[in-house]
Amino acid sequence: MAAEDILTRIRNIPFSVWVITGGLTYTALALLVLTIPFALVAGITGDYGTVLVIFIFVAVFFVAAAFSFRQKRWAYVLGAGACVALAILYASVIATTLSNPADSQFWLVISALPTWGLVVLFSGLSLAHAKGGLRAKRYLATAQSTGGLLTVAVIGFVIGSLTVGAISSGDILRNLSGTKADVTIVPGAQTASVPFAPPVFNVTVGGTVTWVNKDTTVHTVTSNSSLFDSGTLTTGATWSYTFTQAGTYPYYCAFHPMMVGTIVVR
Repeated sequence: MAAEDILTRIRNIPFSVWVITGGLTYTALALLVLTIPFALVAGITGDYGTVLVIFIFVAVFFVAAAFSFRQKRWAYVLGAGACVALAILYASVIATTLSNPADSQFWLVISALPTWGLVVLFSGLSLAHAKGGLRAKRYLATAQSTGGLLTVAVIGFVIGSLTVGAISSGDILRNLSGTKADVTIVPGAQTASVPFAPPVFNVTVGGTVTWVNKDTTVHTVTSNSSLFDSGTLTTGATWSYTFTQAGTYPYYCAFHPMMVGTIVVR
């Protein structure tokens, strides 16, 4: 009898609650998958505290998902707010990632943004109609409604975008083999023992050094002394700098400070 009661209660949960809970849970799990490997190398405070910030968001998403499932109105606000806050906080990274299908974070961004849109929409509607009961509104109560059609459309968009992205990524990565440079940002640079290859590059005064990013994550080439900065380099991007004075010039990736290299000008 208890099992039947549980099944009945589950069947009576409005469709909008399933969408909100599913979207928040997916986001939390996806962020964990992306962040844990990096955290094991860089530590909880790695990447200027980005790892810690992401883990905080993961906890918030899990909490919001759990209590949204119980139809707590404050959880709708928390979940939607977390989606908006994360999008704003990492807007520049999101924009750069979307421009490069070969980026290792592309799958997350292209799937998370539409998911967040659904979460925010259904959270707002569920909050607005919580007093009257969500089952009173067909588009919130059942998948056989405009709410269900919208959700299916979003899922279709994500699947299509991931498919196109995978095809484009393959083309980008194949073209990398023909790109020549003096220093290569290697694949998996964030966790590589030698992220810039070679780690020390020698050049004569007046010589130009060219870097190429062959990793599937954005990086920068940034001087320790602020002499030069490549800006964001997406997969396959190159950048060059001409050295006019002799000296030793250490540099690093602004996004991943553990990545370091050196240019020696003689």
